[in-house]
Amino acid sequence: MSSVLVVHCIDTEGPLGGDARRLPDGTPEFFDNWPDILASLRELTDPRWRTEHPDSLGNEYRFNWFVMDFTGFRTNPKQRVAEYHDTWDHMHTLPIAPDGAYWHYHVPPESRIGDQWSETWLSSNECNRVLVRRLLERDSFPAAFRAGGTIEDDAASRWLEHAVPIDYSNRVSALSQPNADLFHFNWYGAPAIWGSYHPSHGSFLEPGAMRRYIYRSIDLRSRYNEVDQELVDECFREVAETGEHRVFSFFSHDNRDMRAETVHVHELLSRAAQRVGVGWESCTAVEAHRRYHGLQQEPVALDLSLTTDGYVLIAGSAPLQPAPFVGARLHDGRFVRLFPSPDGERRWRVRCATERIDAIAAAVTSRDGSTTIVRQ
Repeated sequence: MSSVLVVHCIDTEGPLGGDARRLPDGTPEFFDNWPDILASLRELTDPRWRTEHPDSLGNEYRFNWFVMDFTGFRTNPKQRVAEYHDTWDHMHTLPIAPDGAYWHYHVPPESRIGDQWSETWLSSNECNRVLVRRLLERDSFPAAFRAGGTIEDDAASRWLEHAVPIDYSNRVSALSQPNADLFHFNWYGAPAIWGSYHPSHGSFLEPGAMRRYIYRSIDLRSRYNEVDQELVDECFREVAETGEHRVFSFFSHDNRDMRAETVHVHELLSRAAQRVGVGWESCTAVEAHRRYHGLQQEPVALDLSLTTDGYVLIAGSAPLQPAPFVGARLHDGRFVRLFPSPDGERRWRVRCATERIDAIAAAVTSRDGSTTIVRQ
């Protein structure tokens, strides 16, 4: 039966203090330390809480952790933890096995000032360093992504086409306005659908011929927007009228207290299901993607082998990326992305000085969001 596929995204950034914004009464709006963050999230990820807040099928509530590394900046006015894997490692101390773990990224601006947004993806190469280190040091590569501040541009779209195939950054809503500044980037003009579209090569806000998928995901509760009963009911009625799945996605932040808003949205979803007669299912980002498009789980087989002048990669089927994502750690300690060249059907070659490489790994993603990692 068709249902509402619910994807609760969390921009997972760790502590936020320093000169961070405060509430109108002067109290902190954000948690500024890990013990407070983990205490709040331990309640929500506890198996008992999950089962006490089930979806329509009685399945436990699930989250999607889009994890950020605050790296590549020169200053740090909000006193974030500026270490690779710090947020990833803290999150994995929680019982998050039922959930999805993906990637959230704040592009460092050209100034590298820690509380400024960048207007372009081209201002930094940190995106490659972050993913190479996560691939090599945490044996993980993301199938899904959320943009910091939901800010994207066409350069980001083209980069993502070659790396991460599923994007939950579309923030369009009835409140979206043209020419919004970077602090309120709201995807004005993007498809306001409960699902995904393939962006255009000329504009990521328009449907087109790219292979990657962009999903709509709106603020659960913020100063800019809020999920309310009318919006939830709208999505459920669409499923009832069309007989097709819809993806209802919204996002929170780990460094705000998520407990009350998560209980509230669970009530909205359960109420809509009773009113409309359509069920909802709590999903990971990849699972919802598969269900929405009717895809089966089919990982791409990938082989990485050493040659006299570098490495050869051979895939058993076509990945969604034009070529595998390849990362290496050099003997001098640097982490670099290597770019394979086509060398036949589903075959690529990386020409490099192998004697300089201490470790190398490659990743591909299938159309259904299955990720395959190989390493030497």
